[in-house]
Amino acid sequence: MEPLRSGDPRRVGGHRLLGRLGTGGMGQVFLGRSPGGTLVAVKLVHPQLVEDPDFRARFRREVDAARAVSGAFTAPVVDADPDAALPWLATAYLPGVPLDLAGTLPAPAAVVLGAGLAEALVSIHRAGVVHRDLKPSNVILGIDGPKVIDFGIAHAADAAAVTQAGFAVGSPGFMAPEQARGAPTGPAADVFSLGAVLVFATTGAGPYGQGPPHVLIYRAVHERPRLGAVTDPALRAVVEACLDADPYRRPTPDRLLHQLAPLVPQSTDLHGVGWLPDTVAARVLQAGTDVPDLPRTVPATGGEPGRRRFLLLGGAAAGVVLGTGGVVALVRALQEPSDGPGARTPTVPSAASSVPAAPAPMRDGKVLWKRFSGDEYLVSTPAVAGGQVFVGSEKGGLLAFDAKSGKPRWKYRTARRIVTGPAVASGLVYALSQDGVLHAVDARTGRLRWQRTVGGTQADPLVAGGLVYCGGDALQALDASGGAVRWRRGGADRTPAVADGAVYAPGRKSLTAYDASTGRPRWTYPSPQGVQDTAAANGMVCFADFQGEKVHAVAARTGKRRWTFDMGETATSRPVVTDRLVYVCDYGGKVSALDPATGTMRWQVQLDGQIHENPVLTGGVLYVPSGVYSDGCVYAVEAATGRKVWRFQTDEGIESGVAVGEGIIYAGCKDGYLYALDARGGSSTATG
Repeated sequence: MEPLRSGDPRRVGGHRLLGRLGTGGMGQVFLGRSPGGTLVAVKLVHPQLVEDPDFRARFRREVDAARAVSGAFTAPVVDADPDAALPWLATAYLPGVPLDLAGTLPAPAAVVLGAGLAEALVSIHRAGVVHRDLKPSNVILGIDGPKVIDFGIAHAADAAAVTQAGFAVGSPGFMAPEQARGAPTGPAADVFSLGAVLVFATTGAGPYGQGPPHVLIYRAVHERPRLGAVTDPALRAVVEACLDADPYRRPTPDRLLHQLAPLVPQSTDLHGVGWLPDTVAARVLQAGTDVPDLPRTVPATGGEPGRRRFLLLGGAAAGVVLGTGGVVALVRALQEPSDGPGARTPTVPSAASSVPAAPAPMRDGKVLWKRFSGDEYLVSTPAVAGGQVFVGSEKGGLLAFDAKSGKPRWKYRTARRIVTGPAVASGLVYALSQDGVLHAVDARTGRLRWQRTVGGTQADPLVAGGLVYCGGDALQALDASGGAVRWRRGGADRTPAVADGAVYAPGRKSLTAYDASTGRPRWTYPSPQGVQDTAAANGMVCFADFQGEKVHAVAARTGKRRWTFDMGETATSRPVVTDRLVYVCDYGGKVSALDPATGTMRWQVQLDGQIHENPVLTGGVLYVPSGVYSDGCVYAVEAATGRKVWRFQTDEGIESGVAVGEGIIYAGCKDGYLYALDARGGSSTATG
């Protein structure tokens, strides 16, 4: 818990506020004390949202849904006022240990946990609500048993969905296959997530292993769950039934409860800690005694670090009961890469290729300006051209800002949200919305020039040689000036690359090269383990696969394999290819520089956070965004040596990839701010 700040309210609806627990997509979460003396988690919405009638309606709908849920294993709503000047919600504060921090449980304890979660789903579904984000961090092990929390993206099952079909809402690694595809979901999706949570509880990893969000979503759609580590026969049978790919074959929560009940010893008391291993039980009991009585500041140093983190996450998790209502793929890293079951030993460069000893200390980045977008979320990677920076927004629209000052230039509205980073060429900005429509907008005025339905929404549009290339269910080449279709070929699941008159299209099991003008296939390189975003330059095409933790280099002219580099960790971004080095990043936070001729590692550097976004190379510096689901930083790394030059981090957390133009780095934050950073680094002095 953090102390209250000078501008924070001291009371909300009669509840006295004691401190800050965290920030959700809709607002700030406080620890409070009710008029009757009960500890509560109070969520106060962001001020910029209150004038939005759609937001107020969504908030009221979610409050009503959460109030309808009651049961022994769910967190109750204590009080709420959706119609207040600043709408707010108060829920019971639940001290305890989040399941994702508890460590693995033996099979008997996992069976008891499963029974409690099944009973929670019975209560949730009886109220006509689908949770849609059941995951380990949304399960609190408390002194009176497990509790299911966070109805932030739940919706009334008999009402219109809060979010729109066509994109995944939930947590990759724990969402059902139909949910990962963006299809409509019902109660059966919660049962799948329950099975995934039980796999995590007993093995320390979800049924699709570890990896960045897009890899876990790919596995959910295309692979069977990995259950080899679930060795107890009775528990495995339950888990297999929950994780059936067909939602109609999964058991209902009632049926699941009947299956689990005979496996629970009659002496088990779920409303306590006796069913837990001694070490976990002791931590749960300690959490109950650590609840603060009076406002106080959690020390930044000293004390017991593990205990402080445990308190913060346990309390904050219980507080974020109505979180984001429409955030795409609300995710959190399943485990930190350096510890826990299934952790991989990083690839270590030889002494001759390591970063030089005792490098200069890393500086903090410098903010030139920051600008609130008017939207609580910026979801796309920015693009910069012609003195302007362009970014897609959550609510639906394309925004343009002055690149030097951050002053808003224009906003182009779309019926559905922008799902890809925009591309800019010849005075037009191209952006793809969630309904599969490609919009070509005048970069100077923000007026629509043309639009065309292209279907796919997984790949960023790419402009080269007077054509716009769009991936998805089909790879299409459109005339950049008018939108006429030049040619159309088989699907490209990820963003293609264009170089030397060819388009290199990633597919599910292969990489295919097409003639850029005619679409005629040139060659196909098989990759049974999938193909991520592709980079092409200097006669070579590079890509990382989804599962084998390898980077492939292919001759651009013939499609013949040049070399393969084993990263020892899941790759998370598009490679950067130059004539001197090839740069690749992985989920463990390592940046590796490879010899383009042989694939031999020249240097490798470990960043503090995991890497979820594509790096950008310019001016001899590699700019690497770690993403909001890691430490939310942008790192500047010297391209020749791997020396870390500077790092920038905000309270909101950098969410998007970056764009670079005229010595300025642009990146978006999850709370709707666009930042402009000095590419040279310097002291951190935010302005604007």
